[in-house]
Amino acid sequence: MSFFINGLRAKVMSTELIIEANLSKKILFEALAIAREFEEKYSAYKESSLLSQINRASGEKSIYASKKELEIFQKAMEIAEISDGLFDPTIGVLTQGSYGFGTQKAKIPSSKELEKKKQLVNYKDILLTEESIFLQKKGMRLDLGGIGKGYVADLLLDFLRSQGATKILLSVGGEIVTLGKVYAIAIKNPFAEGNIGIIRSSKELLSISTSGDYERYIGSKKNHHILDKSSAKQNHFYSSITILKNGSCATELDGIATVAFNSELPALKKIAKQFQVAIIAITADKEIYFENFSNLQLKSFEIYPFTTS
Repeated sequence: MSFFINGLRAKVMSTELIIEANLSKKILFEALAIAREFEEKYSAYKESSLLSQINRASGEKSIYASKKELEIFQKAMEIAEISDGLFDPTIGVLTQGSYGFGTQKAKIPSSKELEKKKQLVNYKDILLTEESIFLQKKGMRLDLGGIGKGYVADLLLDFLRSQGATKILLSVGGEIVTLGKVYAIAIKNPFAEGNIGIIRSSKELLSISTSGDYERYIGSKKNHHILDKSSAKQNHFYSSITILKNGSCATELDGIATVAFNSELPALKKIAKQFQVAIIAITADKEIYFENFSNLQLKSFEIYPFTTS
């Protein structure tokens, strides 16, 4: 077995996946297979996926699955509960159904359509047991985009550690996990090319989640993909939100990033305290705010001046 850092890059879930660890390339490819298996099972864009089966059966019948297959839905429900619905996995009727994010039919829906469809967004209408899941209203749709990448990062972390890895870097889009080595992690400038800062991790296990209005949008960043379920539209409090915490918690941080992105500035301190995390918020006016109620261990955190472009 190799004890130097090996790495690979691949496209999974419409994003770049980076896996580095002090393990053999063979084991890294096994980790890649885990990520691809997740995509096959939980993609909203694959007709054969478990998620698509659940969505098609909304209002009609339960879909049976193993306890392990249902775990991500349980985690989504937990985050929805503790965030009082600010994170809601039933947002799919809007993100995919109305706006068509991630499809060839992306559009800006009418206010009338949004007003109608948002009535179907309510995680409390998910009936989840240890062996089945049922969306109780016809037309409901799950969207795991708010926690799916974080969940994959946690899955791969568990797998790599089970194989003996002591040095790990995982990046699943905006979800990053580091362990055992000091890594320099860039914070992207949401307004121009390049970065606005660098986080230097310690060797402790660190999880990071970033959401931004520059990642996916229709026409312009005004129509970005992070929706507020109460309005069925976009908020513009921030251009970027980064959530950090030591430990294996990428799934949770992925969901919290959505909660923070749809919360006004005065609420960030409360969110950071509630979830015991650190938050780096970059507003649409290019102001940077930092709240920290976590056990965060960093070597350093540097912010550069914004570019003017």
